[in-house]
Amino acid sequence: MTGFSGLNVVWRLIIGFTALFAVTTSVSVYSMIKLNEFNEASTHMLALGERLIEHKERLSDALLSELSYEKKYAISRDPAFHDGFVKAGRDFASHLAGASAIADTLGSKEILDSIAKQHSRYRALIEEEAQRGGSAGAHRPGWYRLEKEKTVEAMIEEIKNLQLYVEDDTKNRIDGLAKAGTRALRIGLVMAASSLLIGIVIATGITLSITRPLSVIKRKTRKISSGNFEDPLDLSSPPEIGHLARALNLMCDRLKETERMKSDFFSLMAHELRTPLASMKGGIALLKRDADGSRGQARDKILAIMSEECNRLIEHVNALLDLSKMEAGIIDFNFASGDVKSIVQRAVSEIEPLYVARSITLEFHEAGKTPPVMMDGERILQVMRNLIGNAVKFTPDGGRIAVYLRPVAGGVEICVTDSGPGIPEEDRAAIFDKYRQSATQVYSGGTGTGLGLAIAKHVVDAHGGRICVESELKRGSTFTVFLPG
Repeated sequence: MTGFSGLNVVWRLIIGFTALFAVTTSVSVYSMIKLNEFNEASTHMLALGERLIEHKERLSDALLSELSYEKKYAISRDPAFHDGFVKAGRDFASHLAGASAIADTLGSKEILDSIAKQHSRYRALIEEEAQRGGSAGAHRPGWYRLEKEKTVEAMIEEIKNLQLYVEDDTKNRIDGLAKAGTRALRIGLVMAASSLLIGIVIATGITLSITRPLSVIKRKTRKISSGNFEDPLDLSSPPEIGHLARALNLMCDRLKETERMKSDFFSLMAHELRTPLASMKGGIALLKRDADGSRGQARDKILAIMSEECNRLIEHVNALLDLSKMEAGIIDFNFASGDVKSIVQRAVSEIEPLYVARSITLEFHEAGKTPPVMMDGERILQVMRNLIGNAVKFTPDGGRIAVYLRPVAGGVEICVTDSGPGIPEEDRAAIFDKYRQSATQVYSGGTGTGLGLAIAKHVVDAHGGRICVESELKRGSTFTVFLPG
């Protein structure tokens, strides 16, 4: 799987929440930027207006001082008034320069330039009048006074215009901020609505990518509960759900295999139970015919066969009971320190009549002295009987069986090797499952319930050991049991 379909649930949620966070953060950042812009613009606008108004007031004060000192000096010719006039002029020029420095519009700059020109003319008229010693010269009497008054009135008018302009400019800027705020609000609402829509789409997509395959799996489990194990799942889903689907497919395969095994087991058990029961029924019929006991030797033989068949039935029932108890974990083990060698030798001696009758060579090899092992001797003997009995069962007449006993690190190892037909690789992992004997009859012709190896594995596992098999077709098999010391 590639792309989004290959992402697991955690990464899908991380990506989804990251996308939602990114969209939400974008809206928040945009809103914060706009609010900051409004704040800075309004602060700058109000501060600029206040400073221009402040400079306007100081310009007015400086101009009035200048006029006052100029008139006083014209009357008294006191140098102190002249110094005050010069200082007031410098203050006026300073405030005018300050106002020009912060003026940020063409209109305010034009007004300030006009004030500066009028003030320069005013100063020039005063200097020119002073140089002429109060005479009008080429001008008519009172001309300088009139020109100075016009100039001062023009400056006062421009200063008033500056205040009006600042007030109008502030009002226009406020209107502009209001319009910009309205536009920003619209954009913010659109972004918020878009983020909500994107969030719903992302959440819906992620939810459906998880819930849709789960719904398919739910329907599949209903089919499984009704006994339908067909139609394997093939989903485009997160890896975790894909693993679940594959596990369900594997479970279906195992259930189908179990159903087949159960069917085979019932057929096998019917055969295994029917044969001794038929023998016993036939024996009983013969005994009825010989009610007078005239054929005593034949009677004894029939009773012996019936006894043997009864033992077979008991062995089958005991095997089923043992396996059921082991799977339920209620079987008791009597652990005690014991010698594995004596148990192996006992199992070999018990099987001797079977392999001798078929001309099979059985060799026992001990590699070094084996240490005592904590074990249930009877259960380990049951395991060895099963392994050696299977080796004899699947080894052809005249074949060879070898039993090896050797100490290994941490315990003891027992190997049973035969020269039988071997076990296919695909069946090796399953032969320790119950009822699997019927699957191996194909290549050996042997019979049995298929419970022996399953019981052996339970016993060895209960001892903390392990049992495994190595096999090669037409070359035989080797079963290895490890028991910890």
